[in-house]
Amino acid sequence: MGRDVAGQGRVTIFPLVHDWETLSQCVLAYTTTDGGLTAVLGVIPVEGNVHEPGDLFALAGRHGFVGEWKGTHEQRCGCWLACVGSGSRTVRKPGTLDVPAVSWSVDMARAVDLDGPYYGHSRVVAGRMTLDDAELEEAARGLLPRRLVAV
Repeated sequence: MGRDVAGQGRVTIFPLVHDWETLSQCVLAYTTTDGGLTAVLGVIPVEGNVHEPGDLFALAGRHGFVGEWKGTHEQRCGCWLACVGSGSRTVRKPGTLDVPAVSWSVDMARAVDLDGPYYGHSRVVAGRMTLDDAELEEAARGLLPRRLVAV
């Protein structure tokens, strides 16, 4: 069952191609809590995006793992998400928004404790993210190409 998580701090927002066969995209946000021990990832909903993923852990599971991470399937999915989030901050793609401080909340969140530290995180939480700054949220939605959004 999902739960709500909220916080305030640095948030990195970026478009993500999450299905290479269909080129489906979404807007994803990454932040941390617990002094960086918990990675938090959330899809920022874009009205009309029929390709928006629901469960980010299921999305991660569809990407296959070669063995670079250990643990249960769910923990490996968490590692993939932590990698995507951390990587989005260290190697920014064009258009990435990196905001030093904003309040945020994630609903319908799923969480997993990892079997060890990965990318500085020992836990991953993922769900749908809302930003408390309406202008920033609109800018985030603007990262998704309009051709992908049904009107």
